[in-house]
Amino acid sequence: MPWKQVGEAVLLSASARLPEPAFIAYSTAERVAGGVVFNNLEIRNLMGMTDVFFNAVTIMPNAVSSLLGMAPTCRVAFTGAVIGDVAVTPLRKIPGIAPGNGRVTISLNRQGMFLEGLRSDGELSTSGSLLVDLSGMKILWADVAVNIRSEAFEENLSLVGSVFALPLHREAPGRWYLRRAHGSE
Repeated sequence: MPWKQVGEAVLLSASARLPEPAFIAYSTAERVAGGVVFNNLEIRNLMGMTDVFFNAVTIMPNAVSSLLGMAPTCRVAFTGAVIGDVAVTPLRKIPGIAPGNGRVTISLNRQGMFLEGLRSDGELSTSGSLLVDLSGMKILWADVAVNIRSEAFEENLSLVGSVFALPLHREAPGRWYLRRAHGSE
């Protein structure tokens, strides 16, 4: 399978679907057994508020899961993830944070995009799963533990949560949960 070309087409399509002024760029794409690696991948102007950078993103389509679940499914691994400063208002930016390295299995179905087994190990470490409605960019269901090792970012996390309408709940210093029951607001 020409995974490099398929991956490039998928990223081009994803970039075109992002609300302007956001776009996706990368320096190189390399075919690997069963998938593709994008080096120096960037998502610029995400939601007009921040930039997200990755040293590398590996996408491995999973044909068996796609067929069994009747939904396109792939495994994604990333290294060196960094979320840049977030402009929560035109006059206020909060410091960025580094999710570091991680992985997730992504499935697209009628409900939206299901991110299963999301894990990251950096200043912003995560563990859990969530379902996102792509048409409204809304979290439909979530159960994600979030640990934060950046005081500057955590001080502003409630503000980030309200700007992005995230169902964030603080359990203890540095320990948060992103939780939403299916069907709740």
